Amino acid sequence: MRTKVLHLGLLALGALLLSPAVASAAPGTVQLASSSFSVGEGDGNAVITVTRSDARTTGEIRYGVNHLTAQQYQDYKPVGGRIDFAAGQTTATFDVPIVDDSNVEPSETIHIHLYGAHPMALGSPTEGTLTINDNDAIATVRDALNPLALNPPPPATNPLLGARFYVDTNDNLAGKVAHQIRSKKAGSARMLSVIADQPESKRFGTWTQDAQHDVAKYLAKAAGREPGAVPLLATYRLQHLRCGGVTDTPAQIAAYKRWYEQFAQGIGNHDAVVFLEIDGLITAKCNSAQGLRIRVDELRSAIDTLSRAPHAVVYVDAGAADAGQASYMAHLLRSVGVSKIQGFFTNSTHYDWTGNEIAYGRKLSSLTGGKHFVVNTAVNGRGPLRPKSRVKNGNEVRCNPSGRGLGPKPTANVTGRYGGRGLDGLFWIGNPGRSTGECGHGDPPTGQFFLDYALMLIKNADFRIRSGPQ
Repeated sequence: MRTKVLHLGLLALGALLLSPAVASAAPGTVQLASSSFSVGEGDGNAVITVTRSDARTTGEIRYGVNHLTAQQYQDYKPVGGRIDFAAGQTTATFDVPIVDDSNVEPSETIHIHLYGAHPMALGSPTEGTLTINDNDAIATVRDALNPLALNPPPPATNPLLGARFYVDTNDNLAGKVAHQIRSKKAGSARMLSVIADQPESKRFGTWTQDAQHDVAKYLAKAAGREPGAVPLLATYRLQHLRCGGVTDTPAQIAAYKRWYEQFAQGIGNHDAVVFLEIDGLITAKCNSAQGLRIRVDELRSAIDTLSRAPHAVVYVDAGAADAGQASYMAHLLRSVGVSKIQGFFTNSTHYDWTGNEIAYGRKLSSLTGGKHFVVNTAVNGRGPLRPKSRVKNGNEVRCNPSGRGLGPKPTANVTGRYGGRGLDGLFWIGNPGRSTGECGHGDPPTGQFFLDYALMLIKNADFRIRSGPQ
């Protein structure tokens, strides 16, 4: 009898567990409403919807976001948290704040994910992509007399006069090294401030895989950290570092032109001074005849593209006074279309005296319809180191030459007998302390910061404008 009663009790319990009145055994699933969402950059927030299939009980789910191509705080503000569902509630939302910047950029993406569901099970999809669609367009109007929109406007002869140039003391080449060594080499770290406190020309080139994104992010960072300051950009996209009849293939030509289109898109509506193609024309004679025609075409294309940037002041490489004839360089400048941009720069990879370079620039200006120019003075405070045989080794020792020093500090306001007459300024286009090669005696590879060399440049600095023998 007892066995029969126990059997009937178990049957009753089973029926109770299977009855609709007890819902906790079947809590349902929770998931994103879609695997893809989109938002306009100017919309303020992206609204992400979460759904669940069974709403008979309360429940909770956690969420988070992380970057794919979008950058935290520059494109969106990261969020994470928990959604609590009330009984009867099947949908809920959370917001992702979107940052509206002035970059002209492609769509960017954020990864969304759900986790930690209770008592529901995770359904599908629990991961998705939020796409931020840019709403900015490049301005079509350019003020030729005041492209940087300076207030008060500069005199018509120099669009840079009155500009404040961007200085990223903690994140430029010298600043980064100073931060790394300050606990062990405090004295050297303090010395490096002589370089770090000056506006650095940020370089982009063959190593820059996503020119549009990288340039836009750098300019956005500059605008956020130092509003109103004008960043200096330099490009080194041409790869011909050797002589011997070199030339680009059709694929390389197409890639080059495409890179500059992306670079210009990255500049967008930002203010910038651009030093176009360090060594681009000084190495022209290294090309074959066909290669030179291609080089001219490539630079002409880059100039055409950058000349449309509404707030960019562009200068193209024009070699150095001790590296060739002014008449030949002027011919190249006219061929690449210097008339479409502000002008040219000299001495970018040389150590020639500032006064000599100003005289050279003025000669070039007279041969190019009065185009303006700037001079690189990063490492020419002591002038060039002449090799024993200039016939065999050229007019300068250029691979980390000994005894050199920093030259005149960056400025767009050169006064006295050297000022005016086409000279827009002196800049450190060649970053002081950047190694120019291993040079056969243990120096760091090209492009790396060379601490001992930087300290030598600082110790030997001469910030005066000086001239020397030709």
